[in-house]
Amino acid sequence: MTADMITWLHEQIDADEAAAAARPGAWLPEGLTPDNPLAALYSPARTTAIHRGWLAAWRDPQQAGPEDRDSHSVDWSLRVLAATAYSDRPGYREEWALSN
Repeated sequence: MTADMITWLHEQIDADEAAAAARPGAWLPEGLTPDNPLAALYSPARTTAIHRGWLAAWRDPQQAGPEDRDSHSVDWSLRVLAATAYSDRPGYREEWALSN
């Protein structure tokens, strides 16, 4: 895991938050309104909080949850995040791929 990847992931999450704030409700599936209890499942705030939690666990293992047994699983989680959610964005590097 590199500091470049961590910095880049922070930037991607910040961009997601900014996009969600600029277009409130645009992230909802068609037919679902913000006042519907199911809307919380699709909330960008929920997703970005999970992503930020993984980054916090990488920086400070004391913040890792019970599912994060060691630093290897946190590293793996961040590599999966980069490869699946953000690999189509500028700045992604193939050397961050899971096979490394």
